[in-house]
Formats: sequence, structure tokens, C-alpha cells
Amino acid sequence: MNMKIALIGGAAVLASCMLSTAAFAIGGGGGGNCSVTRESGSGAVFYVPRGGDGTYNILGWGNGTGGSSSTYRGLLEAAAARCVLVAAATTANSGSGAEVQSAVSQALSRYRSIVGSSPKICTSGHSQGGGGSFNAANRLGAQCVIAVQPDTVYTTSILRPVSSSTDVVCIFSTGDTLAPALPFNASNCRSNSTRYSQETTSGTHFAPTSGDGGAPGRAMREYIDRWML
Repeated sequence: MNMKIALIGGAAVLASCMLSTAAFAIGGGGGGNCSVTRESGSGAVFYVPRGGDGTYNILGWGNGTGGSSSTYRGLLEAAAARCVLVAAATTANSGSGAEVQSAVSQALSRYRSIVGSSPKICTSGHSQGGGGSFNAANRLGAQCVIAVQPDTVYTTSILRPVSSSTDVVCIFSTGDTLAPALPFNASNCRSNSTRYSQETTSGTHFAPTSGDGGAPGRAMREYIDRWML
């Protein structure tokens, strides 16, 4: 799995990445009891759970710069195995939140029989998609944001604070040199959230693209369990 990273003005900026679309195994996170199928939509991929109580909430997902939903397949399958329906945009540029909004809107219509008329909706994403998860939450009126190593400086900006009733967590990693918590990303997350939590894990910026996402993936699933189940 190869990525090209440009350093601009001495700052690490994620410019482009070439990522494998190989399937990953589901694992880790503990306790998920749903099987998962992967289905395609228009500019979206859906990780559809089966099992549990048969009624599912929706997690909208935005990819990092240069990535695709296949890049994060192991992470997203593991998330859906928690018994939530993951509606993932396929774009490599998800910072505006528009494509995640489209993916969730399709899921609401296409899977009405298993999500019902008013499921809880949360947004998530990695890197550019992590910053964009704030913008997607505003577009959708989402109840929570689970931002994984969000970049809020170079590849996207949070356009306005999320609702004061929206729960937010930003998950950062000690080995991340591309979207570290300091000096700006954590403060940008905090200043755009009222109900804010922050988690620090091990791993590099690309941990979410391998297997089920390593330590950042485990933290993501913990918040899915806390806020969506």
C-alpha cells in the first residue's frame, strides 16, 4: 500500500495517495454480532448489517485525500459489524460533506425497511474526511461526529460549528505527523463543538487503512457502541 505525501512550506500536507483496494478481514472491537454485506450505490458504498435486533442506525463516512471506501474496507466492515449501517462516499475529496450527505440520503431511502423512518445518524471520516465529518453533520443534522485523525488545516476546513446537541469525538494518534492534534487540529475540533471529547491512540496517520484500523479503529468502534447502539 503506497502513498505519496507532499511537504509544502515545511508542513506535512496530504496531497495524494495510492491505496490498495484489497479486502480486509473483520476483527477487533469486541462484541459485534452482525454479519455484513457490501453493496454499491451512486457515488456511495453501503456496508449493510444483518442480525442483532434488525433495526439499524446510520454512520456516514468520508474518505481521506486520495482514498476510497475500499481503502477503508476493513475498518468500515468492522464498524458495520457493530450493527450499524455504514453509508460511505466513494470520493477522494469528502471535505465539504456533500458526498457523505448524498450517501446517507440514499441509505435512508434504499434501506428504509431496516433503518426505519428516523434512525440516529452520525458522521465519521478519516483525515480530510474527518474534518469533513463536521460539515456532513451540519448538512444532515447528525446527532454525533466520530472524527478519525481529522485534518482541519490543509485539506479541508470546518465551515461552522455543529449543533450544541451534537456529540463529538476527535481521535488522534501519537505517531501521526500529517494530522496531529497539535497545534491546530484539536483546537479546531474543540472550537467547533459544544459536547466535545478527545481520544489519543497509538499508530501512524495510515493506521485506519490497514486491517480493521488498529488503535484508531478500536477507538472509533468504542464510540459507535457508546453513541449508536
